Amino acid sequence: MNSAALDTAHGSNRDRLIAQARRLFAQYGYADVSVDEVAAAAGLTKGAVYYQFKDKADLFKAACLAVMDDVARHVDRNGRGLNLPKLALLANGAGRLFDAYESEEAHRLLLIDGPAVMGFAEWTAMMEPVGVCLVENAMRHYVDAGLVKPHQSKILSQLLFGAFIQGALRMATAPDRAAAAREVREGADIILQAFLKGLTANS
Repeated sequence: MNSAALDTAHGSNRDRLIAQARRLFAQYGYADVSVDEVAAAAGLTKGAVYYQFKDKADLFKAACLAVMDDVARHVDRNGRGLNLPKLALLANGAGRLFDAYESEEAHRLLLIDGPAVMGFAEWTAMMEPVGVCLVENAMRHYVDAGLVKPHQSKILSQLLFGAFIQGALRMATAPDRAAAAREVREGADIILQAFLKGLTANS
């Protein structure tokens, strides 16, 4: 088999392992899933796992990154074609973000096991680029409207995304997830309304 064919096979094996890891980690949690179980579910050997990943934690991180990609696609896809005022897009995007984090994979991998397995610094580094980008895209409309100075866009995006992540963590860990989701969504709406009101008042 030539090197190009080998790369294709390896890529396919990697995708299969990530797909099964996502499913198993979401269903049983990181601690209760072994490398052997992921390999068996993918129809591969344990050695195939270690060819693609350093260890179980590395496989888990790859699964988390794949779920993060789905979160970003969900927010982007469901935001297209909306006939909303540009300054309302941030609030609408926050709702779509919470929707994405309520999926079972995002809930378990990103919000329950992710911080513990990866450590806070690595977990934050993984979450931030996608999340801040999503918020920053909406923030550009505030810049265009003259409500936010260009140099303020990045830090405001980071602060708002931090609030959204804290809300998502609350939704994930509360005993009553449905009640927590309602509270978090209402709280986020209040924050964003106050944010826009403050910008408008100071313009």
